[in-house]
Amino acid sequence: MEYKTPKVLEKKPVIAGFDLVTIVVIAVCSILFLFTVFVSFLLSIVFIGIAVVFVKIQKKYPQKGQLSTLLKYNSSIKCVRIEQPLRSLLKTK
Repeated sequence: MEYKTPKVLEKKPVIAGFDLVTIVVIAVCSILFLFTVFVSFLLSIVFIGIAVVFVKIQKKYPQKGQLSTLLKYNSSIKCVRIEQPLRSLLKTK
């Protein structure tokens, strides 16, 4: 017997246009900002920066694994090995 998940439960929860993970990161960073603003102003600015960078990355690469695929591609070796002599390649193209 096969069980199907209802369409409503397949969707990600969205709050104010952001998914749940982004809302949690924004909330944690803002709370850490409030607790550290009077102790160390530079550290509190770092928390706001983390939240802003996280939101920008989520907006630019919304699909899961899209950023990691891009980073793997950029860090990999980009050389093409051709097992034919150069003259034969020039003749065919």
